[in-house]
Amino acid sequence: MKLARSGDALAQQKIGHIYMLGDDGVPKNSQNALLWLEKASISIGFNEEIFNFVADHLELTINLSSSQAPFAWKCLLLAANAGHTRARWLMAQAISQFAPQTNQISETPITALAFAQMSEKNWHDAGGLESFRIAAHRYLEELADLSSFNEQASAKKLLAQCLQDGRLGTLDVDRSKKIIASLATQSNDIGLSSLLSLGFSFSQGIDSSLVPALKMHLPSLLSNKKHQQEHLPIYWAGWQQLQNTDALEIAAELGHVPAQLAMGLRLAKLDSIVDEVIGNDKNDSSASNTKKEKELTTNSGNARLKRAVYWLKLAANHGEREAWYALGLINRMPQYSGYSAEDSDTYFDKAADLGHPQAQYRKGAALWRKRAQLSEEVEGLQASYWVWHASQQGVPEAQELLSKIMESHSNPKTNDWHQLASAVAQAMSENSHRFTGEILLMCHRVIVANQLNLSKAELLLADIAAIQHEHGAVVDIRAELPRSTPRLILIETLEQRKALMMASKAFANAELSNSLDEGNLRQRRYRLEKLMEMVQVK
Repeated sequence: MKLARSGDALAQQKIGHIYMLGDDGVPKNSQNALLWLEKASISIGFNEEIFNFVADHLELTINLSSSQAPFAWKCLLLAANAGHTRARWLMAQAISQFAPQTNQISETPITALAFAQMSEKNWHDAGGLESFRIAAHRYLEELADLSSFNEQASAKKLLAQCLQDGRLGTLDVDRSKKIIASLATQSNDIGLSSLLSLGFSFSQGIDSSLVPALKMHLPSLLSNKKHQQEHLPIYWAGWQQLQNTDALEIAAELGHVPAQLAMGLRLAKLDSIVDEVIGNDKNDSSASNTKKEKELTTNSGNARLKRAVYWLKLAANHGEREAWYALGLINRMPQYSGYSAEDSDTYFDKAADLGHPQAQYRKGAALWRKRAQLSEEVEGLQASYWVWHASQQGVPEAQELLSKIMESHSNPKTNDWHQLASAVAQAMSENSHRFTGEILLMCHRVIVANQLNLSKAELLLADIAAIQHEHGAVVDIRAELPRSTPRLILIETLEQRKALMMASKAFANAELSNSLDEGNLRQRRYRLEKLMEMVQVK
């Protein structure tokens, strides 16, 4: 140390070695090592021994000052140019951590902390960051192909990451995925992290080409006593691709809602109803589901059903409609100790609210059976709403029941008002100013009456502005004619909806302008007859 302080270059170089490697009573201190090595290089010049030594022992995770970092980088650059393998690897790692545009150290992972203090001037003086990116990409390609390089797998992984986001100037997503897929088949931590880094989604599952890698890593993960949340995608994929029940249970325990749903359905032996809940269409095969339910309800013991209810409730509380529906089925199984028809109906209602087709049909059918006991203005209105929703999702039983609840008049050409409505529509299109006031409102009544096949009394008295509901038209004129019977008419065509929409708009505009006064029944009959004369239709 005395010789080094007096300016002896060899002593300074020796002190640098001691601090870099550590010695008896002298802990490692890379910052001090670089300080003395830089002083030695000033005296004797940069020689191969100095920059190779730095390239051999420098760690990127150390924190260097703004004065030390340029010297360390210069050592790496000279060693890399001379063909030093580790120098090229360190250089590639450091440059890859800089964002392509901002030239700032990326947050994850921070492996280039040693050069975080490098300023733009430092990079410019060293040769320019852009040129280093080109060199770093070349070095990564070489190291990834170098079988004798101990960290070849890490080089391949870093190359794939750089190709994925183009941080080194080259973007090739397909090649990146191929590299990661090949790394995933290695039975080590890099293989496992590579499999996870592919980012396969829960909903879409993994590519079939990754199944061999999944088979390799899943057993070791299952054997661990402590299961980590970050491995959840692999557990779920293990169930989806390999039907591994242990993986399914672990995924459920880790809180994955689809796994909890699949676990509950499997325990209740209801999983075939939703085709294993692995991304398949939950709305198809609705016709055979009811039969399957009857077959499966006799095959589950009470203990399994209790466990199934536990998992299904967890999934249901996260908004899984299939879970609510399955809970409804279980609560009607005679072998289930918690049998409750009331709870079953509650669960079916929740599933229906979330859009489950079979649950909507069940709710609608139940409301239709109880229609006489319900206090609703128009009998069957609630039932028709739910049955219509189920029929829209392709439930055959719902379509059959809907035909009994609601009338269908989808062909206006066969309806009573077709000739008059056609003439009125043509006259309105040819001269929009021909009809005004109450006559215009009567025109819309005629067009709606033709689309819905209304009677003359319904045409004149129906509240056109309030006739349309989401699923159909409710025609109720009992306020004017108490002996009349309300009707539920299914809205099936675009023309029907268009006619109702235009009529509602016309009535709303008339109400806003305070000109909505259609008079009594006699006055409306007179306007209808006048309209028929105007368009010359009897």
